[in-house]
Amino acid sequence: MEETINIEIAIAVLFGSLMLALIGVFMFLMVIIYQKRKIKGIREQQRLIAQYEQAVLKAKVEMREETLKYVGQELHDNVGQVLSLIKLYLSRPDTQQKPDVKHLIDQAITDIRSLSHDLNINRVEQYSLGDFIEQELYKVNKTGVVKISFENNGFCEPASIHDRLMISRIFQECINNILKHAEAKHIFVKLEAAKGCCALSIADDGIGFESASTLKGSGLINIYDRVNLIGGHIEIDSAPGDGTKVLLRIPNE
Repeated sequence: MEETINIEIAIAVLFGSLMLALIGVFMFLMVIIYQKRKIKGIREQQRLIAQYEQAVLKAKVEMREETLKYVGQELHDNVGQVLSLIKLYLSRPDTQQKPDVKHLIDQAITDIRSLSHDLNINRVEQYSLGDFIEQELYKVNKTGVVKISFENNGFCEPASIHDRLMISRIFQECINNILKHAEAKHIFVKLEAAKGCCALSIADDGIGFESASTLKGSGLINIYDRVNLIGGHIEIDSAPGDGTKVLLRIPNE
């Protein structure tokens, strides 16, 4: 009888030890899986941060190129012509032309001051999103190619300066696409505060395009990638002969 009890105790101890060993192995495996997932999550986070930083740097370079292109064009088309007129007036010994020369010199000074302001690449960081959009639309309006309508309702400001830079570049790309391809007569821009986000709408009355085929283009893919990096959402609605509307929703600070 006593021997039977001892056997049962031994079996119970063995079974308990086996269960503890299995629990230990299970816990060990769970720790390993947790560590692997943690390392994978850290690497993914690092990858996203690196991707975001690379996109911000690319946006800065593109905005710098866009600014230099605009300034170069303005120097050639406006300031260059004004200086040529001044030179023409000064080459003539006609004293009655002096008031005109003074006016042209004042105009050249004003244009150069304006261009020096535009050369400030960091102006995106110094102004609100609404102010930046207004300045960009003012430059487009000066060309006389299209008519501009801009509504700015409520306080809309991205969560970070880098997000503002990305949104500003997205806006520039959308406007450039309209000027290059849309053959539009009007551009309608609206910036307004929505629930927990900013809504930026850019529409035109141009020729439009087939959404399904054109959305695969590298330019629009670039826009989609930037929107995803800042945690935003974008909708592009267009049809041939119906113009195009872009609606961008971005996190508000």
